[in-house]
Amino acid sequence: MNMHGRLFPLFVLFCSVTLFSMHEAEARDPSPIKACEVVTGKDVAGMAKGKLMSSPLGETQACVYLVEMADGTVESYRFSIQAPIGIEAMWKSQTAAERGETVAGLWDEAHVAKQFMASGLSLTAVRRSDLAIEVTGERKDVLLAIAKLAVSRLR
Repeated sequence: MNMHGRLFPLFVLFCSVTLFSMHEAEARDPSPIKACEVVTGKDVAGMAKGKLMSSPLGETQACVYLVEMADGTVESYRFSIQAPIGIEAMWKSQTAAERGETVAGLWDEAHVAKQFMASGLSLTAVRRSDLAIEVTGERKDVLLAIAKLAVSRLR
């Protein structure tokens, strides 16, 4: 093998690492964004048509909302904000069935599926080179409403 043949794989690796680093560097830092301020407890209670049981739990990129329904049952919803690279890597490792149903109109790509090893559903959405969100909970209509509100506020 000549010198070019030995250097080509190193060149490809270098280019891949450089592109990955540039991709990651362009993403917005989610750490100063407070999830509980992007989507408030009042927002979630209204979407779920219930009563917020307590102040939302969480501080920075994740927030948990407990909503009491008219029949006395309690629904739990969680909203989080993160860098897109984690969600994109997860999607690449999953089959189409595992990613779930594609949701149109939420950033560049979004899917809703049953949660892995938990009850309820998970909706993930990515705006490439910027942010990703995840919303988990019992009802798809509420997850969609939370995600649409979050996307509109995270411009």
